[in-house]
Amino acid sequence: MSKVPEASKVHYFGIRHHGPGCARSLVRAFEQLQPDCVLVEGPPEAEGVLAALLHEQMQPPVALLSYCPDEPARAVYHPFAVFSPEWQALRWALAQQVAVSFIDLPLTHQLALAKAREEEQAQAQAAAEEEAEAAAQAAERTDDTDAAVEVDAAVEAVETVETAEPHYRSDPLDWLAQAAGHADGESWWNHTVEERGDGEALFAAIAEAMTTLRADLGEQAQETCPYRARRELLREAHMRQRIREAVKKGHERIAVVCGAWHLGGLQAKVKASADSALLKGLPKLKVQSTWVPWTYRHLTRESGYGAGIAAPGWYEHLWLSGMAQDADPATAPPRSVGWLARVAQLMRARDLDCSSAHLIEAVRLADTLAALRQRPQAGLEELHEATRTVLTMGDESALHFIRDALLVGQRMGQVPPDVPTVPLQKDVEQQQKTLRLKPEALDRTLDLDLRQPNDLARSHLLHRLRLIRVPWGKLSGNSGSSKGTFHEIWRLQWQPEFVVALIEASQWGQTLEAAATAASLERAQQAEHLRELSELVNQVLLADLAPAVQAVTRILENRAAVSGDTLQLLEALPPLASVFRYGNVRQTDATQVVHILD
Repeated sequence: MSKVPEASKVHYFGIRHHGPGCARSLVRAFEQLQPDCVLVEGPPEAEGVLAALLHEQMQPPVALLSYCPDEPARAVYHPFAVFSPEWQALRWALAQQVAVSFIDLPLTHQLALAKAREEEQAQAQAAAEEEAEAAAQAAERTDDTDAAVEVDAAVEAVETVETAEPHYRSDPLDWLAQAAGHADGESWWNHTVEERGDGEALFAAIAEAMTTLRADLGEQAQETCPYRARRELLREAHMRQRIREAVKKGHERIAVVCGAWHLGGLQAKVKASADSALLKGLPKLKVQSTWVPWTYRHLTRESGYGAGIAAPGWYEHLWLSGMAQDADPATAPPRSVGWLARVAQLMRARDLDCSSAHLIEAVRLADTLAALRQRPQAGLEELHEATRTVLTMGDESALHFIRDALLVGQRMGQVPPDVPTVPLQKDVEQQQKTLRLKPEALDRTLDLDLRQPNDLARSHLLHRLRLIRVPWGKLSGNSGSSKGTFHEIWRLQWQPEFVVALIEASQWGQTLEAAATAASLERAQQAEHLRELSELVNQVLLADLAPAVQAVTRILENRAAVSGDTLQLLEALPPLASVFRYGNVRQTDATQVVHILD
């Protein structure tokens, strides 16, 4: 029996992160290929939490959060939606019990390299500023024109350091878009790839296009930003090493899912010894990974993959309608009908006129525009024009809420309760569950009656979170500013980055009460003005933190005793008066500040 060449064992699937057409084609390709090993571009540190993908409570969009325990602010997200090709590849492999791994350069190296880069830039910035200051001092001592020239050169050096890292390549898809007559690479890619689902043949076309583009633009990218170019070389070297390892383990059908731009690098003929030499001696940082809920609004931003998408709600519709067509083409409605029906439902909920006749004419117009533009079916551009022309009668204002509700969407994901989290995060999640305060991406108003024990506990929770810099709620009305002193009105909107804030806040304590108390004491010690301290006394009282009230009050009393600034003393009175007047409404003992107020 002849030996199978290594090259024929590895099948490359170049995708766009969060691309529904790529995801649909990838599922089809996997069903045909039946790989026995799946390698995905992603952080290897997260392999320990991959099993959670099949948990029934795992609902995308979600993100892998990887952070340095010693520096929680140094973190990176890798988001996934149901229409993300990586998400579908991982779920397919886990469901089929096929070997699956992340193969990107470990974040333990990537974050360390980023930290070293920041330190180098800071040193260069400081050196340039010192040079500029020295040149300015020299110019003051002399009227020499050469000194003025040196000052200008030094200032230019400072500005160069501040902008030393531009975007290292323009969108290469713009070249293909121009050739095809599209306005930009985004619209061309959507029309050509994401609004279709052609199976494995699609990836051969993507590979040919991206490899050709990279051959033309690769050197230009390296010249524009050497640091980022080197990081990409390191990433691709590590991915090649992991592919070689999979081949050595005896896998016969290896599926490699990566960003399309990396195809040329991963298939380049590079010796293993050269990759090993390139990866040798890289710096390291300790990194931990977990799953966190994500939102469609956050998918519009660049994150761990450097990929942001303008219309995640539309991409979800493409994915769901495409899967419905694959499951039963006879009964699945055309995607244009489904989309415009959702628009109509949204308009009717706002008491805007939208009849069945409107819908029929809008579908006809969208399909006609697609035919005139020689497209197989209406895309987002045609549907948008039909909506504006027929449904909103040219009224652009109505399109704003359609964009927010449908194009972007308010969806927020969910992760299983047993994924790794810090104790503080678990404590907050438990309180949210107990108080029936579900974290949601939707901006909503919460009116609390402080005479009710559950509402009072909710108020304490929200005030304590604000003290540890997690502003889940924004107070828009309270007992100190209205006649109804027993009411608090909050605006709530949960942000995924609050999880990182909770990890950072763990330095103050493992429960919310302990962390909020310690954070308050730290703020009190760092406060420079009496008004800050008096406002802090008000905040810790609202948060029902008795130990913090005593400690912050003592600091305020000591500062007031030695302060000779009458204006500061007067500025400190209003918050204290509010505490004294309204404290009992919240069932809080405010007598601790009475003697200071007197």
